[in-house]
Amino acid sequence: CNTIPTPDGGTHEQGLRAALTKGIRAFADLVGQKRAKDIAPEDIITGSEIMLSLFMREPQFQSQTKDRLTSPEAARLVENAVRDHFDHFLSDNMERGKALLGHVLERMDERLRRKAEREIKRKTATNARKLRLPGKLTDCSGEGNGETELFIVEGDSAGGSAKQARDRKTQAILPIRGKILNVASATTDKIRGNQEIADLLLALGCGSRKDCNPDALRYDRIVIMTDADVDGAHIATLLMTFFFQEMPEVVRRGHLYLAQPPLYRLTAGATSAYARNDAHRAELEATTFKGKKVEVARFKGLGEMNPQQLRETTMSPASRSLLRITLPPEYEGRAAVKDLVDRLMGRNPEHRFMFIQNRAGELDPELIDA
Repeated sequence: CNTIPTPDGGTHEQGLRAALTKGIRAFADLVGQKRAKDIAPEDIITGSEIMLSLFMREPQFQSQTKDRLTSPEAARLVENAVRDHFDHFLSDNMERGKALLGHVLERMDERLRRKAEREIKRKTATNARKLRLPGKLTDCSGEGNGETELFIVEGDSAGGSAKQARDRKTQAILPIRGKILNVASATTDKIRGNQEIADLLLALGCGSRKDCNPDALRYDRIVIMTDADVDGAHIATLLMTFFFQEMPEVVRRGHLYLAQPPLYRLTAGATSAYARNDAHRAELEATTFKGKKVEVARFKGLGEMNPQQLRETTMSPASRSLLRITLPPEYEGRAAVKDLVDRLMGRNPEHRFMFIQNRAGELDPELIDA
């Protein structure tokens, strides 16, 4: 018999898409997966190879070239024929069905994320260097000289000091409000709707996950600058988790750094020095300030330092200390890193408890800030 190929699809393909989409959503309800309501046909079809052959009386086409089938009854015929068999296949093969559902949900998450990024790009200026985030990003004027830096700082107070301490040509400031969302345990909807993360993505300009292009990164260095206490370390950890999950190639290429702000200022007469932590303070007291009466001031936050102090201790390339965050070269061992991040930052608190319980004995008690 003669068959007619339809390169532009048509109502028969609509029926197939409807059957697969409704079947996947019904299976998701069966296994208690509530996120399936956002599944679209392209989440199932994209990347698939499907052969669909339909024989029917008096088919109707869009034009004389017959590139697209338009017979209304074709959609109903195909949907009814496929849906019942697909439902039985999923219910009879639960493990394979769950694996398929997981794959479809990953595609759904990726599609929704790309949609959100397109919306963000649509609302912003086409020239990335003219990007403005009112009340957030204070950009630098330098471009492409290998020395531009984005400082991600904790809170408006520290952000104010950092803006005064920065080098306007090479250093940009982006304040974030409190503790950023933990992307390792958050849903795609929460990540997509989080304003702090949206601001970060806009400021960096390189996209995220599969769409991440490190060559489009707007800064040569990204510096996480938080208070030198437990809360500051927590915020830095959340930010490192964000970069590892959303743009690991940026981390692997060595663009991510941790600032090393001081926790103490030690003064004896005309001599002053800054200590990053208790161990560093003890070292200074035993060397530089040995036998002297030392006045110790503790910085509760970056905002307590005046701009000159912040510049000298934390921001000036001539006197600061930065800690580069890296990943194993060529992603060797990345699976182990991902497993560690999932255990420490993921949704299951039991994994964190077991990790701490098993590894607590390896810690030096003097290094614990409690």
